[in-house]
Formats: sequence, C-alpha cells, structure tokens
Amino acid sequence: MIRAALVGVSGYGRWHLLMAMEQALLGRLKLVGATVINATEQAAVCRRLERQGVRVFGTFEQMMSALEGEIDLLMLPTGIQWHASMTLAGLRAGAHVLVEKPVAATLQDVDEIIAAQAAAKRLVAVGFQDLHVPAAHDIKRRILQGEIGTLRRAVVRGQWPRSSAYYSRNPWAGHLQLEGAWVLDSPVSNAFAHFLFMALFWAGRTPEGFADPAEIDAELYRASRIESFDTASLRVQTAEGVEILFYASHAGQADLAPQVTLIGDAGTITWVYERTYTIERGGRPSQIFPVPDQLDTRLTVLDAVLTRIEEGKGFVVTPETARGHVRLINALHEYFPIVEIPAAHVDEKKGGGGVFRQIRGLDEIVNRAAQRGLLFEAAGAPWAKGSAGARCLRGYTRFGGIWSA
Repeated sequence: MIRAALVGVSGYGRWHLLMAMEQALLGRLKLVGATVINATEQAAVCRRLERQGVRVFGTFEQMMSALEGEIDLLMLPTGIQWHASMTLAGLRAGAHVLVEKPVAATLQDVDEIIAAQAAAKRLVAVGFQDLHVPAAHDIKRRILQGEIGTLRRAVVRGQWPRSSAYYSRNPWAGHLQLEGAWVLDSPVSNAFAHFLFMALFWAGRTPEGFADPAEIDAELYRASRIESFDTASLRVQTAEGVEILFYASHAGQADLAPQVTLIGDAGTITWVYERTYTIERGGRPSQIFPVPDQLDTRLTVLDAVLTRIEEGKGFVVTPETARGHVRLINALHEYFPIVEIPAAHVDEKKGGGGVFRQIRGLDEIVNRAAQRGLLFEAAGAPWAKGSAGARCLRGYTRFGGIWSA
C-alpha cells in the first residue's frame, strides 16, 4: 500500500484530500501525514484526520522530518512559489510526487526537477486533470486518424469572472513574486492553464506527445488591482504547424465555460468543459460525446498516478511534458508588458464577497477576436495596446525576469 502525505487541506487541497480518501477506501493508499498551516480554521478536518490515524503538522518541514522514510507519495496542492522546493524535498526523501500545475514557476526550476527525478528514480506527476480522462485521448486519436483532416488551428476560450475576494483568498493569488520567489500567477498559469495545455496536447503528433511552442505573440491586461494580469489574448505558433489562439479573462461580465475548438481542413471538434465534445464534418450529422464532470475528472488523477507507480504504465503528465507550458508562461512575462485597463473602460459591481472589476464590452471583443483569429487590438478593443510583435521561442531555455521597457 502506498503511504502518502498531503500538504494543505483547504482550497484546492480539499480535492486532494478527497482523492486520497477514495484511494484509501479502495485499499491502495494510506494517508500518514498532512501539513495544515491553518489548523484553527480547519479544526474539524484536523480532528477527523487524527481520528483516522493521520499525523497533522503545522509546517512542511516538521512533517518531512517526522515522517522521514515513511512517505511513498507526496501530494502538493500548494502555492506556485512552493512547487519546486517542495517537489525537490519530496524527491530527496525518496518519495514520488504529485504536484499541481504549473509544475514550477520557471524553466530553470523545471529543469532542476527533471534532473532530480532522474537521480532519485522516482515519478513526478503534474495535476493537469482534464488530460487523464478517456475523452481527451479519444479526441487525440481522432485527430491523429485524420477524422477532421489536418489540424490547422486550436481556439481556446474561457471567462470566469472573479471578484477581489478571489485575489485575497491566499497570499500569492495575482502576484508575480512573493518573498523573493517567482509566482507568475495568471489565468494562463492557473485557472485556464488546463485548457491551453490541452490544446498543446491535441496539437502533438503522437498519442501522448505535446506540440512544441515555437513563436508567441500576446496582449496582457489587468482590470483588477493585482500585480499580474487577469485578461489575455495569445497567438502561439507550434513547430508542428498548428496555430493556437487563446482568450481568457477573470474580468468579463459573462461566465463562459472554457472550450477548445480544434479546426481541421475537413471538420472541427469542439470540447466544452464538463459538458460534451462535438465533431462536425461537412455533409455529415454532428456527433456529440460526453465529457466527465470535475468530480470524476479530479478523482481520476490520483488513480492514474498510483497505477503508474504500481505497474509502471499508464498516462500521466510529467515535468518533461509540462515544461512547454512553463516555457509559455515565462515568455509571456519576459517579453510582453502588462497593460492596465483605463478606469473609463472598467465597471465595478459588488458581489462574491468582494468587488468585480469588469471590462466594458469584453464579451463582444472576445467573440469577434475568436471568430476572426485576432488579438484584442486588431479586434477593435478601444482599451487595447498591441504588442511589439511575436517572439521566437527556439532556444528559449531560461527565465530572465519580467518584462521591462
């Protein structure tokens, strides 16, 4: 049986706790320790854990010291700034690691994890849950078999309005740095990261391969009072010849479920988060298939990780494959400025335990940009400021810091 330790039981940590409890009921995993830095707020959860024989610790360091030699799997639903250091600590302790996305904040951190993983002969899996369900691999198989012809473009869209409470929920949300460590939190690295990463997966040329980002152009904006950006339009050219367009915001008015439209020269596949994916080809009836909801999707991740540890087979996202996503995040922050939306274009509305700052007319702009394959300025956004031009990513291997004029 796999002995696991968990860092965090609130926020996204609650999902990891649920995953661990399911696998414990199935007899595959025993949770032996948990780090809970907010034990007063989570007193009820701590009591339940301790009743089950789980040792609860106030800090990560205390847990790793007390459980030395007793952990087979370390689960890390933590802030981005801790992903690298905690993953490396887990590997040094001889544990496999399941870390949330992104695998780390910078390329150099990812490369250090890759080297440490090889030296420790342990698995590091990255929690891109939507890629662990059969529907994602069914779509990949259909693309590779040419069901929509040659894939030319992937269009990623999503709008999840977030109030100021979203950015005050923890110390790192919306930050570029925290206490000297890179965070680079944004819709690209966090809430909508899954869907950009899925586009890279579907654009790859092999069943489990990912496309290689070769060039990027971007416009980054913020309406919220944060360090990072809350709204973005990107154009990514891949080495495989597939163009990826990405539009995401936490500052729109409409709540739009994330979707990815895959455009081939003989048809399209449209995947909608937690709903369906639809295949459309000229002259033939549409085909509609189900997509699992988030409960099923998230529970699938730990199941896949345990299968990989126990049997040495099965699909998981590794640091090597997740590296391309971090490369895009780093290039965005190094090569493109974050533009503040002028107050004249921002409406404020109370709700969600805080204040929503919403870009006026954004919903229409996103529709126009996505339909025409444009970034926001070219789509006519009155508040937009175009980039200085696309940047080549070939040879880009190290994050050098955030953009400066």
